[in-house]
Amino acid sequence: MRITSTNLDETVRLNQQIDHEVQRHLQYMHMFLAKYNIQSPEKLGLQILKDHYLIQIPIPDPNWGGAIRELPTGRKIPVINTSQPRLYQYFIYWHEIYHLTENFSNVHEISTELDLTERKADYFASQMVISKDIYRYFLDMRQTEFVHKAAICMDTFKAPYKAILIQLYESALEYHNKELQEEIKVNFDLSLNTEAWVEIFQQLSLDENLVKPSFKVDFGRLKHEVDEVDITGDRAYRETKDFIYGLENKYLQVKGKLESGEL
Repeated sequence: MRITSTNLDETVRLNQQIDHEVQRHLQYMHMFLAKYNIQSPEKLGLQILKDHYLIQIPIPDPNWGGAIRELPTGRKIPVINTSQPRLYQYFIYWHEIYHLTENFSNVHEISTELDLTERKADYFASQMVISKDIYRYFLDMRQTEFVHKAAICMDTFKAPYKAILIQLYESALEYHNKELQEEIKVNFDLSLNTEAWVEIFQQLSLDENLVKPSFKVDFGRLKHEVDEVDITGDRAYRETKDFIYGLENKYLQVKGKLESGEL
């Protein structure tokens, strides 16, 4: 099921159920991240994924954020959908990193379905990008319109609308702020297109690029390596090359259909 205002309380209960496990993983990650000297969470996440042969391609599917593909060698390759808004891509970076560092052995695809595994990954991502200070930050704003205040939080924490509201709702429950809880539920299912978000961000003098897709195309180091090396007698090499070129061909087919108006 998708996260909506009707199952928001269930989502928070699941977060409480998995909190200890996720916090333990966060402690591990902070030790792992000590080797990187990158302060920006989104740039840090991107670098970690690039170290795992990240592929970035635009896919015209609003419900698909990305996937992890396992090669015959056992190497797990993250794929990010760059037709999603940048804020969502940044969130998916950390969602993917959770799965990469949890030793998933099978093909894993990100979806909007609410199961425990995906909730762990989303909760981990929110903890990596959204500060617990969001509650006080939100309440102290001069703006009065809820969506404008949410947009400012999206810009500040570089996180998607619903991720912001879930974290804010948890804090509202903690502080017994029933008025804010109700306000969040009333606005939770808001669905705005890119143009509407851009207009709001422009009105508030925020970074409008955050709510736009990047449409980046990058097949990363993996394509470079299979082009540079030729060991055709090796099955793992052949299957890896088939994977990367198969993915590239699929992208080119979709690109052609988009340009011709078929999609």
